[in-house]
Amino acid sequence: MESKLYQYRGWILGLFAVLLLVLPPTTSFFSLSAILLIFSGILIRIEARRSIGEHSRGHSLSADALVKTGIYAYLRHPLYLSNIMIGCGFILIHLSWTSTSFILATALILFFYNLSVQEDRFLLNQFGESWLAWKDKTNAFLPKKPDTKPIQSNKRSIQKAFFADRSTWGWLLFFSLLLILRRYIGDMI
Repeated sequence: MESKLYQYRGWILGLFAVLLLVLPPTTSFFSLSAILLIFSGILIRIEARRSIGEHSRGHSLSADALVKTGIYAYLRHPLYLSNIMIGCGFILIHLSWTSTSFILATALILFFYNLSVQEDRFLLNQFGESWLAWKDKTNAFLPKKPDTKPIQSNKRSIQKAFFADRSTWGWLLFFSLLLILRRYIGDMI
């Protein structure tokens, strides 16, 4: 089941998006908390892409090296954290602070938590003691100040990091437009 979870993570997130689109909007305004979550998630994602270097977007876990520099010196799963923040931001924009939004946000967080557990197991098998030492000093989702000053590796430029995630930005823009259209159509009915 776990390998399928990672393999089909994009499809699963697509189902979350469809579910959100099907639900009627509960608010007519965009909350500041939702906008802050989305933009903070985007900044974390770009910083993670700057640190991670070349990265496969394939259907199976793989890693040539253990990335422990840049934002990865502060937390182990910045990309999953950014996905949680962006996803919860979209949930809040569409549903505001409702019980349904809490249910969807909890499901989204559990999904990414399970992905992180799967990735941690993979990295432990791949890198052994080196990963264990890093894990002991670095939280999964809550940033933790490193014991020593983090090594700054050759980071990508912001432009290259942004471009490396172009499909993600395309899907986010497309989904944003769908949510706006959903809201507009809902107001007309």
